[in-house]
Amino acid sequence: MPDKSPLDPNQPVLYIEHCRYRQNYRRMALNLHSTLAEALRAIHPAVKLQLRINDKGMPQIGSFEVSIASNPTDDAKSRQRVWTGLRRMPSASKIPHVDDIFTPVCHALRLSDPQTESHRRVLTNLRHSEGSRTRRQLQ
Repeated sequence: MPDKSPLDPNQPVLYIEHCRYRQNYRRMALNLHSTLAEALRAIHPAVKLQLRINDKGMPQIGSFEVSIASNPTDDAKSRQRVWTGLRRMPSASKIPHVDDIFTPVCHALRLSDPQTESHRRVLTNLRHSEGSRTRRQLQ
């Protein structure tokens, strides 16, 4: 699993805490990581986003929390929270889309301004490829 491999100390880490009782949350967390990593790689090829899932132990019931750190850290206070789905209802709104967290992640990692036109094109291309992937899965 991606969250068990050793971490590169020079690369950013995406920390996701999700409820273990919702089986689709893990799949959605992995999908969010891969989509976000692809978007970051498109604007900064040297960035290889790593992933840790539920590394603080048992998460709260119904939670889906996303934090990021520029380097691996065990200290939860040094991570910057970019999304909390703890109080959101219905449960489908607990999981962010990459558009919802892309700008805060770029600011947290001190990457170039995500409001430029090239960033918008990257996100638009990701949205279109996600839609075609979803259509292929449904067929």
